[in-house]
Amino acid sequence: MHDQHEMHLETTHPSGAEEWACPTCGRRFLMQWPPAYKKVVLEVGDVSIAHTGGKGGLHMGSVEVIQSDDLTLPDGLQPWLKGLKDLDLDGEWDHAA
Repeated sequence: MHDQHEMHLETTHPSGAEEWACPTCGRRFLMQWPPAYKKVVLEVGDVSIAHTGGKGGLHMGSVEVIQSDDLTLPDGLQPWLKGLKDLDLDGEWDHAA
């Protein structure tokens, strides 16, 4: 198991930007959520450590990314892909609409 630190929501500014901080290494950043998504790092902290955190009952942990040679899609996605293909999104746009 890799080391990880937990970020805490310190304050929400009048602009809606959230200020998050890690009490262990001092990492701090401002997070502005969509539609104007933006992240501004105030203090870098320890970049070699995975940081987790959450709010409102949702907790985000570290993410494991693996490379797979299996390129097959689950059967449940096939109808959606067919529907997208039938929309002909690669065709010319109707600029008169």
